[in-house]
Amino acid sequence: MDSQAQNKKKTYACLFAGCTSVFNRPYRLAQHQLVHIDVKPFACNQPNCTKVYTNKSHLDRHINSVHKESVNDFLYCCPKCMKKYANRQNLKRHIKVSHTSNKKHFLCDMCKLYFKKKHQLRSHMHVHNGIKPFRCLLCEKDFVTLYDKKKHMKNHKTYECDQCNMKFNRWSALITHKKIVHRSREYICDDCGKVFKERSHIIRHIKKHKPNALKSIYFCPYENCHRHYSRNSNLKQHIRVKHEGQTFDCSICQAKLSTKAKLKKHIEQHSRPELMLRIQKTLETGRKKRKDENIFKTSSALKLAGIICKDIEEVTIPPSENAVVKC
Repeated sequence: MDSQAQNKKKTYACLFAGCTSVFNRPYRLAQHQLVHIDVKPFACNQPNCTKVYTNKSHLDRHINSVHKESVNDFLYCCPKCMKKYANRQNLKRHIKVSHTSNKKHFLCDMCKLYFKKKHQLRSHMHVHNGIKPFRCLLCEKDFVTLYDKKKHMKNHKTYECDQCNMKFNRWSALITHKKIVHRSREYICDDCGKVFKERSHIIRHIKKHKPNALKSIYFCPYENCHRHYSRNSNLKQHIRVKHEGQTFDCSICQAKLSTKAKLKKHIEQHSRPELMLRIQKTLETGRKKRKDENIFKTSSALKLAGIICKDIEEVTIPPSENAVVKC
């Protein structure tokens, strides 16, 4: 059947102003009209994918080409330029646009100009009929080109604050709003100026500045272990790691970390191959024991003040006594 006979069968014309599309089936016309009213009922249900389509076949093609992995990684190859495509429809479109004798298929009946894309012809028709073919359905403004319409639609997109439900038409405005309105409160110590983000933390810190405040000291209950801490949580962590042997092991390099936070930070370094991963050594993995362990160290303040402790090398602190060394 020749092309003229096929065109005669296309009796269902689009009545939208400036559109010259005709179809041979009423359902095709109804499906085409969804484009003019900007309705796309077929949405992709894959996580983090916001693609929507007017046609179910287009949605199926999107899912098969983007979200489904081919067993044989089969690609459709153009026989003329050897370009590869994920599906047959994309290859067909490529051949129609790039390798046909007349690359511009859409003809203006008034001035006989050809256009490569249909929306370009619709924009061109504004010269002859003065009708702006692209309409915003939210504010009913008309535009000459599809690009102008898409640019305008960005003004209708809103960004909602997840803390107060206020809406903004620009992402930068939302970020500025969060920084000014929802900035995390800071608690500043009046005595030393130290900043805390949690109220309970600054309450615990202020107790250190009280002259007669009772300070709790938590000693390690294990024999021959003289470690002590100002917080019970630190003592519990010391017992778990040093005495009970509980560590957080890296599944990649088998490194042993003392806390879950350190393990998380350690694993993040594996995802950055450009950085050299430094694994901390322990006494069990080859770290040398400190030569100056249990030896009194002179502070930098005493050195700057010119106060020198005599025979400092001979003074040691027994591990079982709270010795006080005077200069």
